[in-house]
Formats: sequence, structure tokens, C-alpha cells
Amino acid sequence: MKRDLCCIILAVLTCVYGCRKKEETPTSGERLLLAADPYLPLMQQEIEQFMSIYPDVKMTVRGVSTREAIVLMLNDSVQSIVVDRQFNEEEQQIIKQASLKIVENKIAEDGIAVIVHRQNPIANISIESARKIVSGETKRWSQVPESGRPGYIELVLTDKNSGMYELLQKKVFSISEDLKPAVVMPDQDRVIKYVSANPKSIGFVASSLANADKGQVKVVPVAVKSQDGIEKSYIPQQEEIYNRLYPFHFSLYLYNAESKASVGIGFSAQVLSNIGQKIIQNAGLVPASIPYRIIQLNAE
Repeated sequence: MKRDLCCIILAVLTCVYGCRKKEETPTSGERLLLAADPYLPLMQQEIEQFMSIYPDVKMTVRGVSTREAIVLMLNDSVQSIVVDRQFNEEEQQIIKQASLKIVENKIAEDGIAVIVHRQNPIANISIESARKIVSGETKRWSQVPESGRPGYIELVLTDKNSGMYELLQKKVFSISEDLKPAVVMPDQDRVIKYVSANPKSIGFVASSLANADKGQVKVVPVAVKSQDGIEKSYIPQQEEIYNRLYPFHFSLYLYNAESKASVGIGFSAQVLSNIGQKIIQNAGLVPASIPYRIIQLNAE
């Protein structure tokens, strides 16, 4: 009888401890990552690399708007997000009031490309001309000194929940009123597609996305004046963004809401590693830290 009782207790303990969820660590566990739409393919590559190194990790990624990713993190519905802007004042206040612990990692730099139809003859555009188009002050192409074409301007943007909208309104141009684009698209891929099919349109998208577009649209160089008054035009390529020559640039951030070591912390370390930063570089962005390669020289 005593022997049977011991067997039963042992069986119960085995079931309890065997069925208990394994404690998550930086290299084991499950995680959903939300990524701002333009960076979904990039984060898929990073996750595949991470899981290939750590088979006990199961990560999935979903593309959403920047605002949606941040709101879900602040609501404690998701613990890891990749977005194209920092938290704004309203969001920072919520974090402070709720005493949330959120870890910020800058993982890359990207640019904002000004794109037009391939038939548009514009050779470059000044910062002021771009600002007036985005703010709605300039409505016709004839009002743009750098342009020689007639007709109305069709400004094409993603909606207010996107990082691009807020970057243009608050970071790049400091426009107090809401932007009023002629056409609103759900994501930047469709901004590119619309501009490629409509000769009077102009759009603003992540340069890594525009440069990978294979020539559907024309990326317009932005004219910048130096302190000496010399004007030079730059396109949003990696070197120009890294050297701060191209004026429209921003950082990409990986946020983790963590109270202890977890998969999110492990993934952040992976993205910031030499391997992870190389993936970012190959995707056309500027890595937060330049990947290096060690070359062993053997003395003869």
C-alpha cells in the first residue's frame, strides 16, 4: 500500500514538473516581434539567423504600422517591436506613468527617399521645396523651381499611424498641422507602386525600400547648401547617410519590454552582433555599428 502511494506521488510530481512551462532565457523560448511594415523582410532574415544559431528559440514576426506596434507594447500585448522612430512625448508619458521598463537599442540608420515618376524631368529638389510640398503650401509642379513640368502635384504618403508620416511632420519638417496628402496608401510598397504609375505624383519612402525597387520610380537627389554657400545634391545611399551628407535620415529602433532576461534580449544582442549588422548592411541600411572582418596574417 505504502509502495503504491509513493508511486502515485512520484507520478503526480513528474506530471506537475514535466508539464510546467520552461523558463525563458535569451536563447530559448517563444517570441512575437512586431516590425514596421518596410522592415518586415529584414526582420525575417534576422529571425531566421537567430533561430539557426539557437534551435530552442521560436520567433515569429508580423508587419504592422509603427503606431500599432507601439500601442500594443504600451498595452503589454507584445514585448518586442522594431519601429522607425522613438516614442513621442505622449507615449513617453504613458511609459512614465505606468512605470514600464522598456529597453531601447538603435540598430540601423535609413534615409527618406523623395520619389517621382520616371518621366518626371526634375533633376533635384531643395529641402525647402520638399517641405512646401509636404506641408501643402505648394500644390502645382510649376511652383517648384527645380521642376519644369505643369499640372497639380499628387502627394502620396502612408497614413497618420505610420512612422514615415510622423517623421516627415515632426522630425524632418516640423509642421504643426496635419499633413494632407492627395493619396493615402496602407504601406510604403504601395506608395512606390502608385508613384510608378502616375506621372504627376511624388512620394516619400524609406530609401532602403526605394533603392531596392529596381527602377520603377526615380529617386530625386536633394540639394543641400554648405556653410560656404556651395550647393551640392545627394541621393540617399549608405555612404551619404552614414556621413550625414543626405539631409533626410532617421534611426531604426528595437524595443524590448523586459523585467528579466528573455528571448528579446538575446535577439537584440544577435541583431547588434557582427552577423546581425551585416544583414542590415546587405539590406541597404546603415548598420548601427560597422561590421568587421578579422584577417589572419601568417608570418613566414
